[in-house]
Amino acid sequence: MRQTLRRRLQALAAATALGAVLASCAIPVPEVDADPAPTDPVPVLDESRIERVLTSLEETIAAADEAGDASLLEGRVAGAALRIRTAEYALATATAGEETPYAVQPLTGLADVEIVSNTEAWPHTVMVVTEIPDGANVPILLTLEQATPRDPYVLMDWVRLFPGVSMPATSLGSIGSPQVAADAEGLVLPPGQVVPAYADVLTNSGSQYAGTFAEDSLRSLVAAELAGLTTAVEEAGTVTNTVRAADDPVLTLATDDGGAIVVGATVMLQEFTKTVEGATLEVGGRLAVLNGNSEVEGSLTATYEQMVAFYVPPAADGAQITVLGGEHVLTYVAES
Repeated sequence: MRQTLRRRLQALAAATALGAVLASCAIPVPEVDADPAPTDPVPVLDESRIERVLTSLEETIAAADEAGDASLLEGRVAGAALRIRTAEYALATATAGEETPYAVQPLTGLADVEIVSNTEAWPHTVMVVTEIPDGANVPILLTLEQATPRDPYVLMDWVRLFPGVSMPATSLGSIGSPQVAADAEGLVLPPGQVVPAYADVLTNSGSQYAGTFAEDSLRSLVAAELAGLTTAVEEAGTVTNTVRAADDPVLTLATDDGGAIVVGATVMLQEFTKTVEGATLEVGGRLAVLNGNSEVEGSLTATYEQMVAFYVPPAADGAQITVLGGEHVLTYVAES
């Protein structure tokens, strides 16, 4: 009995000793490192996802265009783009029986160049230079925004690119481009100040910002139209233009040279006022159609909305902001 107990104790001691030896000789299990954070930013959308977004958007716009129904755009088009498309449908309906009815601006989702944000924080911005749409003669710049991870990409603006204007170089789709803060320094103007400054230029021929912007087609169009209207109504009254920045935030993406593409919207109020007693002040064209009457007894205000894209270069002597393209649409007419 004692021998058996002794053998059991010896065996237990041996096993304990063996366990200690094995423990001392055990190979440590390596710890698994967490996935390293990427050293370079990546675009928020790859090419296949961009194609799906644009295809869906194009189908939505095509259905709304066919029906002339802006409610079909909700959820996929917002901001200035929705307001202006809604106005286009109203213009097309109101002028359907006219000699030159209004034609809604053709849009397409066929991309030529894709400029994609690589900024992690929302909202995310994507800009697309399209192919020339059927029925148009210049490419379109689309700007889309995703407000949160759960929201779809929504069209916020589109502009027709001006002939002869070159888009600035941006990073390739595999790298992406940073979004630029509204108060970013080191540019000719901070992005958040670009649209108000341009609105001042459109309003005032002697604007302090006149030399900040290179001459452009939209600016020339607005000035020439105002000059023609002033001459036309001078025997009966006056006409003035007042332009302000719309309430929509600008969308931005960086360019390779340290500049920025900035896209925003303005609102232009064109006011006709009868000032000569006994004279007849008349408006024509789409103003008369939307007003329901060509003669103005007191004053008439026509509201235009404009979507505008800018290239804002780094600050340097002589550097000017280039207007890349724009859209100018009559949205409302009211007489008072």
